[in-house]
Amino acid sequence: MYCKFLLLLTRALSICFVILSISACSHSELSANYKKPPALPDHIKSSYDYPRYQGSYQLSLINETSDYQLHQITFPSQHNILNIEHDIIIDYYQPKVASNSPVILVLPILGGKNKIASSFAKYFAEHGYASVVVHRQKKYKKIQYVEQMDSIMRQIVFDHKQALDWIDTRPELDNQRIGVFGVSMGGIKAALLSGLDERIKSSVIALAAGDLAYVLTYSSESHIKKRRTKLLAVRKITEQQLYLELSQSINTAPIHYAQYINASNTLMILASFDQVVPFEQGQLLKSKIGDPETIYLFSGHYSAILYLPYVQYQSRRFFDKKL
Repeated sequence: MYCKFLLLLTRALSICFVILSISACSHSELSANYKKPPALPDHIKSSYDYPRYQGSYQLSLINETSDYQLHQITFPSQHNILNIEHDIIIDYYQPKVASNSPVILVLPILGGKNKIASSFAKYFAEHGYASVVVHRQKKYKKIQYVEQMDSIMRQIVFDHKQALDWIDTRPELDNQRIGVFGVSMGGIKAALLSGLDERIKSSVIALAAGDLAYVLTYSSESHIKKRRTKLLAVRKITEQQLYLELSQSINTAPIHYAQYINASNTLMILASFDQVVPFEQGQLLKSKIGDPETIYLFSGHYSAILYLPYVQYQSRRFFDKKL
């Protein structure tokens, strides 16, 4: 009886904590002065031209629930500017509802086992959306040369474009209603794709920034910090010198394409005390997009996990409205 009481008390306290946390959020609406984004210039479009994927793929059933079937899709990338042969691997959450489903492309964070991406994909699938999680490429993380960072980001864009090509091949999916969701590095990739591919109709960009060079230079994230410290020691340069070098070499960053994202169809989620993806850089991205609707969490980067149910609900609410 005492143990049961403790369990109920713990649950009650958890619920109270979530309610108090959510009440600490603030919410800004789309700027009243926003009209529409400029068209993506032809010279940018042509720089991201590639042979669209139309080939075969392997499909295997991984899991099945009352709401969806989880398949894994695998096919070889057909455009490799890094000269690294690799497969595009997709987790496809196919909802058990009528065909012509809207689709959410879910892009994972930098590390881990895709648990956060999977939690969002499951949530969207349980509410009638087809969800597609594009796996990270571990081979890219082994590249040590700073000079190749721009090529890595360009290849990531091409990988995700090929995932969109796969969506185009599926008759049960509505390729006119595709949204993208990403947190942290996934949010940075979501912002890039939103600006560079017109097939994205709605975006939820969370805990992201536009200036990738700044994030790589000043982020407190342990993996980035470790590699940065080693690089600074080997090259005998300062952080400011590194930032200037990266700023000149990385063109494939959201800051350069943010103006082409439709702010009317974008929701941003920022953590007010974020130092991993610095908050002020998230604010800069917001401004460059055109001041879209934004939710501010009273948290840091990692403590934002406390808002997971709230962020899931608000993301779905936004996609319901836009898709």
